[in-house]
Amino acid sequence: MLKKIFKSKLLKFLFSAVLIYFAFKKVDVGSLFNEIKKVPLWFVLVNIIISFFSMTLISFRWSLLLFPKFKIKTLLTFTRASFLASFYSLFFPTMIAGDILKWVVIDFKYPQIPKSKVLGSVILDRFVGFSMFMFLGLISAIIGKNMGLIIPDYILYLLIILTVVCFLIYGLIYFFDMSKLLPKNKLLHKLDDVFELLKDKNRGQIAKCLLISVLSETFWILQICFIGWKFGANLGILAFFVFIPIIAMILILPISIGGFGAREQLYLFFFSQMGSSNESILLISTFLGILGVIISLFGGLLSFLDEETRKKIKA
Repeated sequence: MLKKIFKSKLLKFLFSAVLIYFAFKKVDVGSLFNEIKKVPLWFVLVNIIISFFSMTLISFRWSLLLFPKFKIKTLLTFTRASFLASFYSLFFPTMIAGDILKWVVIDFKYPQIPKSKVLGSVILDRFVGFSMFMFLGLISAIIGKNMGLIIPDYILYLLIILTVVCFLIYGLIYFFDMSKLLPKNKLLHKLDDVFELLKDKNRGQIAKCLLISVLSETFWILQICFIGWKFGANLGILAFFVFIPIIAMILILPISIGGFGAREQLYLFFFSQMGSSNESILLISTFLGILGVIISLFGGLLSFLDEETRKKIKA
């Protein structure tokens, strides 16, 4: 198992290295990193605070699926689980490993909730976030096409297919009792706790989660606009709202380490057509990558300080 993880990580590392090489080959790397070093501390701290808020907002969305009534203690527990998952995801081939860790932490904290239901909440939360990205990505692609921006047809078609699939799944959730659609047998009976999340009483919670997704993703795009402004990118706010959902959708694929390399190439491909320099585009992408690592390392610090979590993960 460890051998497979190592091989997968090595392949993704090599792919990231190749993509980074071709991206940064177009600019003066020394000058670019000097600009990164000149970033004022206040700007870094502000973005860390904004990222913490975004992580808390996403954790709140997840917690609503299991705990409809808001409690600070519950939110802190789910936020801690999200930070821990972000850290351990740095060392595994896909974000699935992070989702499993989130499941482990919440299952350990709330043993009274069936394991299958906790796992179902993780999967459903992931689907809610993914579906909103697909929908926003499709709207963005249509707007971009009408503005004359270069968006490959295959990306537009893929977004249409994925959005339709997501709407069909929501249709099943809202108009059918999922627990009654499948034949009863010993194995499927274990899924009853998962289907409980999709019944009438939780449909309102799913709607709230969708609204939170719109808010969190809009907030995240505005943060990237703020970073673009600081690095002097000649980009309008509409360009970020058009391209960021599309880039985020592509980066879901487990093709690189922490998105490094793939993110730079995608930023260059989409944003360079808006007249911004390669240097400013790569400054935005590089800063976002470094910021993501800082946030993930905070999850590592939580893991180090929490002895109970370490024991549970090792077990």
